Amino acid sequence: MRSHPVAFVIATSLGLVACGGGSSKLPNAPTTALRVTPDSGTSGPTTSTPGTVSWSCFANGGLTHAALGNASCGARVTILRTASATAAPVVAPGAPSALSATVSGSVVTLTWTAPTTGDPPTSYLIEAGSAAGRTDIAAFDTGSTATTLAVFNVPAGTYFVRVRGQNSAGTSGPSNDFQLVVGGSTPCASLSAPTGLAGSVTGSTVSLTWTTPSGCAPTSYVIQAGSGPGLANLANFSTGSTATTFFANGVGQGTYFIRVLSTANGVFSPPSNEISVVVGTCGTAPNPPLNLRASATGSTVTIAWDPPATGCAPTSYLLEAGSTSGASNVAVAPVNGTSLTAAGVSNGTYFLRVSSVNAVGQSAASNEVTLVVGPMAPTTLVASFQMFDPSTQQAATDTCRITNGLGSTCTLQSTSFALGTNSIVSYTWSVQYTYGTAKTLTQTSSSPTFSFTDNCGGDGSTSDGVAQPLTVSLTVTDNLGTTATATSGVGSQVPLKIRLFTCGS
Repeated sequence: MRSHPVAFVIATSLGLVACGGGSSKLPNAPTTALRVTPDSGTSGPTTSTPGTVSWSCFANGGLTHAALGNASCGARVTILRTASATAAPVVAPGAPSALSATVSGSVVTLTWTAPTTGDPPTSYLIEAGSAAGRTDIAAFDTGSTATTLAVFNVPAGTYFVRVRGQNSAGTSGPSNDFQLVVGGSTPCASLSAPTGLAGSVTGSTVSLTWTTPSGCAPTSYVIQAGSGPGLANLANFSTGSTATTFFANGVGQGTYFIRVLSTANGVFSPPSNEISVVVGTCGTAPNPPLNLRASATGSTVTIAWDPPATGCAPTSYLLEAGSTSGASNVAVAPVNGTSLTAAGVSNGTYFLRVSSVNAVGQSAASNEVTLVVGPMAPTTLVASFQMFDPSTQQAATDTCRITNGLGSTCTLQSTSFALGTNSIVSYTWSVQYTYGTAKTLTQTSSSPTFSFTDNCGGDGSTSDGVAQPLTVSLTVTDNLGTTATATSGVGSQVPLKIRLFTCGS
């Protein structure tokens, strides 16, 4: 590998600020762009003659350590070599390709592929910036046709580097922009997710492996595990290490859904691919399903529920329907999955429940819902609601923004009503969303309003406000014991979401 005598000397304080800590700062422009050691001799050339280098723009830094950057020479200086008149190219080179870099301590080694179009370059131009496409850190001629370059004494930081080919006919377009990280003292504004997560089980030991992400280097990883896809209700912890393997001993029996996130300086990446691992044979029956809901459109019935949040994982479910509360005289049907759609259902009032099932046994029943199909039973109670985000707007909305470090409040307001002389006496709210971990909030009271508060800057928040589904269910009960339920995203209720911001966004 060729080691070039030209080296970056970049400002030692880059000033980048991590996500959640305020606006980003770009590095200061370097006061000295290049340092060059003369190739030979005891005095430097002073004229630009064929085969020599013009040093007229070198500041007085000493013969063996001259500094390019005299104020009279401008921000970017190209070292010129006079080409042979008989070999002058007539076409500018095409862009180099496949630029990559390796970092060893403060030494950066760049490698690229020569252009395949145009006339060959007589040298290459290296550009480096604090962001993609920028040249605010360095721009210099390698003075060589070599396609590798070693750059020494590079300060810690994140750099975006590209290379261009040059000959007497002109300069090519840029290669790919390559992001590299030197050292670990400069915070990264964003992190990529780990890739290739895989797991294996030996007895009660779970082994996990993954691949380091490209771009900014993580200082640790966060492992999340849940009882269902996307959940982190069983584990959510930092490994405290940059190792890309992890072993957990004494893991209890069950099915686990696992993801890994990169983290550095308070910044978290999106999750990796999710895997599921099964430890042992679950020794108990599963817990009941959650949040059973149902709706009817004409004679078509749609029923859905959520898997249990804890305990052994179900392998299937059992749906029961009766003509009275607690009865199963209408239907007892096994279901794979967490939803069921049935067409051609007869008019009537149905009482529905669902249970979880695995090889050990069956859980207790979920909540029971009442479903009316057709005009046989008149509607006496209608459930509905709206959401408000008081800090950003007065009108009803489908999105609540979490932007305040002291707490942002989302308010749910019932618009339910009774038909006749009956009246609503109870409101039961259920709110579910994911913010770092899965959250479930409930309230039963005589108040038609339910408010909940959360803080900005938590796990998974972003400066642009990452959107998470917000599932809201309202069940109203009248003075005759009749109930009605409305769920976000079902029927006339619009889907809702919550946006999670880093503080100061």
